[in-house]
Amino acid sequence: MKQLRKQADEFVFMTTTIGPRAILVFLVIVVGLLRMCIPDKTDPMDNSINKSSEIVAHVMVRDSTNNGFRVVYATAEPVTDERFAEICTRTSVRNGFESLEKEAPIHFGNNLLETDICDFALYVYRFPIDKDIRVHNIFVTGKEKMDFYVRDNPNLPRCARWMHHGTEQGNQYLNANDINYYIPNGGRIYRYWKCRYLLQTSDTDERFSHFTEEERLY
Repeated sequence: MKQLRKQADEFVFMTTTIGPRAILVFLVIVVGLLRMCIPDKTDPMDNSINKSSEIVAHVMVRDSTNNGFRVVYATAEPVTDERFAEICTRTSVRNGFESLEKEAPIHFGNNLLETDICDFALYVYRFPIDKDIRVHNIFVTGKEKMDFYVRDNPNLPRCARWMHHGTEQGNQYLNANDINYYIPNGGRIYRYWKCRYLLQTSDTDERFSHFTEEERLY
């Protein structure tokens, strides 16, 4: 009797051990067969594990005084090299950039010199270009507008009083999160390129230097 009970216990143990594994193997086989039967609708241009986010264009939006903003567009999602090339050659994308360059200055009364970067960012965020790209950065551009951010700062001894246009150190800018999430939800934020701390920000448009001559990059 004891021997029978022992054999029964061993059988139950083996069943509980093999059962879940067998079910798992069965499910893997079924899923594999289903994937083989269902046609892959992925465009061959997108069918690769080698994907990355890429910069599409730097769009210069300026008024009659040659001041304004440099809008950096990037792919909305990581893409293959082939898809990136296709996006860059879309007629709709090129036309969208041209429309932004033409219509934005008019919208702001042809005075981008005094236009706030957050107001401009909200306008650009709402400006239709293409679903496969989005704004990655916005930088202030134009000599007069950039010079706003290399003025005397009484709270910063030996502050910079000129801007190296190659590094753009001190220039005001916004990042992708600011443009696509924070500002559309009612926020206002101002950043200063390569100044003291990479994440240095303010909640007002501070038109003075944010780095010293010792901190200058060349």
